[in-house]
Formats: sequence, structure tokens, C-alpha cells
Amino acid sequence: MPKINFLDDFTINQIAAGEVIERPSSIVKELVENSIDAGSSAITIEIQNGGISYIRVTDNGEGMDRTDARLCFQRHATSKIRSNADLYSISSLGFRGEALASIAAVSQVELFTSPRNGEGGIHIVNHGGKMISEREIGCPEGTTIVVRNLFFNAPARLKFLKSARAETASISDIISRLILARPEISFRYINQDKAVYHSPGNGNLLYAIISVFGRDVKNELIELDRKHREDEISLYGYIGRASLARMNRNNEIFVVNGRYVKSPLLSKAAEDAYRSYLPINHFPWLVLHLSLPADQVDVNVHPAKTEIRFRDEQAVYALITGWVKECLESHPHIPVINRDSFEDSDYTNTERDEGVKPEDKSVAQGRQIDLFDLQPREPKHVYITGKDSPKNISVQIKNGNNSIEHAVYEHNISSFKAGTLKVIGRAFSTYIIVEEEDRIFFVDQHAAHERLIYQQLSESLIKHTASSQQLLPPVILELTHNESLIVEAARDTFVSLGFDIEHFGGNTWTVRGVPNVLKGTNVRELFHNILDQCSVEGRTSNPPIPLKAEDIMRLACRQAVKARDPLSDREIMYLLENFRNNQIPLTCPHGRPIIVTITKYELEKKFMRIQ
Repeated sequence: MPKINFLDDFTINQIAAGEVIERPSSIVKELVENSIDAGSSAITIEIQNGGISYIRVTDNGEGMDRTDARLCFQRHATSKIRSNADLYSISSLGFRGEALASIAAVSQVELFTSPRNGEGGIHIVNHGGKMISEREIGCPEGTTIVVRNLFFNAPARLKFLKSARAETASISDIISRLILARPEISFRYINQDKAVYHSPGNGNLLYAIISVFGRDVKNELIELDRKHREDEISLYGYIGRASLARMNRNNEIFVVNGRYVKSPLLSKAAEDAYRSYLPINHFPWLVLHLSLPADQVDVNVHPAKTEIRFRDEQAVYALITGWVKECLESHPHIPVINRDSFEDSDYTNTERDEGVKPEDKSVAQGRQIDLFDLQPREPKHVYITGKDSPKNISVQIKNGNNSIEHAVYEHNISSFKAGTLKVIGRAFSTYIIVEEEDRIFFVDQHAAHERLIYQQLSESLIKHTASSQQLLPPVILELTHNESLIVEAARDTFVSLGFDIEHFGGNTWTVRGVPNVLKGTNVRELFHNILDQCSVEGRTSNPPIPLKAEDIMRLACRQAVKARDPLSDREIMYLLENFRNNQIPLTCPHGRPIIVTITKYELEKKFMRIQ
């Protein structure tokens, strides 16, 4: 067994740095939090190459004198706490005394700082934890720290960094949350010499939200302001209407005592409050500031200081759930979904996997694509069964030689491609019932339309025949910086499918046209679905996984008619004719059957007409 040895200082510093500095965004977070603790009212962050080669953070805070400037690069040297007792009443964002020492250990750092007392500035250069130079200079009050060549002395760690695009996305995510956590501070974020975010710093949370998410969200927000005087707990912020819900938790922003945190407890509390207001597998949009006594929360859980523990978790959960639910109930125009009425039904799995939603216009936004580009009409139930049926529809189409892609269907549904079909109704507002001689077909309207969209997009891509339906007026999309990066990387793919999309500056994009097969779609919802799925699959955190045409086509299929959407007679005919006239696989893009067959023989056997 090897002997026990003392580690040298270089190795100790490398290990310590590994706990605090995982990637460039870790450096940005630590430096900006130091600037906030220094009482800054304006902070500028500049990066190059995803922060791998260059990070610069400038503030107008208190600055440091010569003594503190030297000490700040030493491990466990901090002005935030003095003893163990201070750990239980921390009001600053930083307190460990490890950040600058860890950053300097794995990069080349320059420090420019000048205190507010007019003592004069100092410039210090530190490479790999070693002091290179120190001199007096003239500089503005505050502090500027420049970090170059991250992991220059740890090539093994450098190899594990993601692409510059991925690291930029991570930094953008951190800065957006700092903006939302500290609306009283003006943040400027510059990437590759281009301005990304610039918040006003006027203390108004709504203005900070607009700086990050754009103006589109403003009219979809509900202000929340609650206090529990006995326990000195308060909750302030904005929660989003159902239209802002997403398929991931990226837009659940929680700030506790001025610190952005990730908390499963807070997420569960908010999601439970929204339970009756959102479709399954959708998560709320919210920015909430929770304030409570410092001794009621423990932030000393992880070096990143984004994980916290509450002394009384049940009380916090109950307050958050109650306050958010109370706010939602005070806005009755927000639709309520009775999930219990359909979660246990026979459709549960289909709805979870294929995005099938209840027929609530305000929640599902109705059917996104009008099959015939008809003028908008009031949604209504269409019953064409029994005495309510206005007429039976007969469709006569010449026999074709279309082959069925999947042999398992060949025996059962070959006659669907030929012969006379008669539509006799719909079952459960979801399945079109079609009679043909000695059998009945049940056609899943959602799966059928989904396959049709997918097939047409696929063929136009292969044959280079993609055509666009121009939008009047064009749709303006205000995205977050990370979302804009995804669209920029996939712009050529969008164009190849028939999208007419143009960068409008900053994080704003203009959509002037969509593929013909998607005419009438809700463009904003379509793009948000695509971006949400990218986030779920890790594309925002782990680029450069490209957004492929296949991805966009599958996501575009979500714009298909849903279960329980009303269909006119003409729309039903349109679906059936397309499947009979074209070589379209009789499964949806996810591999599920579109058509289920029951023969007359099977039915008569059920009724014991035959043995």
C-alpha cells in the first residue's frame, strides 16, 4: 500500500479549484457575485470564445486597497465572514474565500482596483496562482478583473470543456438569472463585442424580466406580492399565464434572499399550485423572490451555492403553494383543467406521449393548423354519428398499387387503400370511423394528420421542393440569448424545410413564411416547442449537437389536430384521401398505428351470430 504523503501547494490549489471552477460560467458567476457584494450599481461582463480565452468583469463597487488586493488571491481569505457563527446569518453571496484563489490557480488573471476613498489604484498580475507583478496605477473607482486562457496549466481539464457555443450558452444562462435576481443593478453583457443584455438597474423587476425575455411576455404576467408578518416571510414576483408554460423547468426562476437558487422544494410547490391550470408535462413560467430570516435557510450546502436547505420545509412549501394558487384563483380568466377527469382514462398514455390535450380552446389554443387554410371559425363539436349525422360521406377512389410499408398492416388494412369507404362517424371525438364492405376502420385523427405533415415536409426536403406560405404580417420572435443561438445554428435547416426566417438584431427574429403544410399554424408556439425540446435534449447545455431537419419535422407534427378537436366533413375527407392516394406509411412518426381494423366476422363473433 502506498505511503501517505503531503500534497504540494500546486496540487492542493488544483483540487480546490476543481470544486469551485468547473467551466467559464463558474468564473463569471463568482466574479459577478463578488461585484454585487461590493455594493456595485453597474456591472459589465465581456467574454470571447465562450469565456475560454477571455472574461472581463468590471464594476463600480467599493474597490480594494493595496493590502486587500494582495490578500484576495489567498485561499480562505474573505471579508464576508469572520467565524463559524457567521455561517448561520450570511447576507452576502460569497463567503468561502476560495473564488479568486481558485480562478487564479487555473488561469492568467489581471486585477485593476481602486477604493472609493481615493487612495489610488493597483494593478496585479497572477498566473497559475503565482504573483507575476504588482504596480500602482490610476483607474476608476471599483474593480476590473480580466481572466485569460482558462485551464492553460491543466490541459486535461481543458479537454473536457464544451464548445465555445455551449460555454456561451451557459454564461448567458447565469447572467440572465443574475439580472432577474438583482433588478436594482444595471448589467451589461457583451459577447464577441456584441451587446446581448443591458438591464436598466432601476429596481423594477418587470423591467429586468423584459431585458431577458423581451416585451412579448409583459401582457402574459400576473404580479404576486404576499407577506407572512409573523414569520417575516415575503414572496414577490411575477407568474405566467398558461400561454407561457413550457415543457421544461428552464423558466422557473427562484431567488432566495437575493440569491438565485435551484430548489426541488420550491419547484414542486409552484408546480402543485399550477396543477389545475396547465396541461400534463408542462411547467410554469415564473420569477419569484422569496425573503425570509437568514437563520431559516442554509446556503452552505455546495461550493456553487445554488443549492439551499430550509429549516422548516413544510412551512415554506405550504406558503408558496398557497400564495401562488391564491394568485391564480384571483384571475378567473385563466383556464382550469380538471386533470383527474382524464388522467385515469384510456387516453392517458397517448396524451402524455403525443401531446394530446383536452378540448379547451384557451388551454390548447384550438387546432393550430387549418387543414384547408379556411377562414378562422368558432370551435364547435362536430358529431356525425347516429341521428346527429348530417349525412354519410362516400369517397370513391380508383384502385392503386400502393404498397404498405409495414407488413404487419398488409393483411388488415390493404383494403383501406382501395375500394369504397363510407365515413359513419367519430368515436370519443378522436377516432374517425370508416366502413368498407366487410370491415370497419378506426382512424386516429391526430396520428393521421401528424404523419401527413411529417411526410410532406420530408418529401419537400428530399426533392428540394420546399415552398413557403408568406405571413402577413410577419411574426416577430423575441427570444432569450440561448434560444437565439439555437436558431442561428439551425437557420439553414429551417430554410431547407420552407421557413423564411431572418435575424432582426439582438435576440429578435422575424419569421416571414412557414412551409405550406404548416400554414395557419401558431408560429410562436411552434418555435417555442422546438426550443423547449432542444433544451430537454440538452442542446442548449451541450452544443454543438445540431438541430436537424428530422428534429424540426417531428416537432412541427405537434401542430397537428389533437384528440377531441372538431373536424368538418371536408377535413375528414381530406385526411382519408391523402392516405389512399399517396404512399404514406400507416404509422405516425413515433411508430404508432394510425388505423385499427375490426372485421365484420370479428364483430359477429362478439354478438354470437356465428360460432
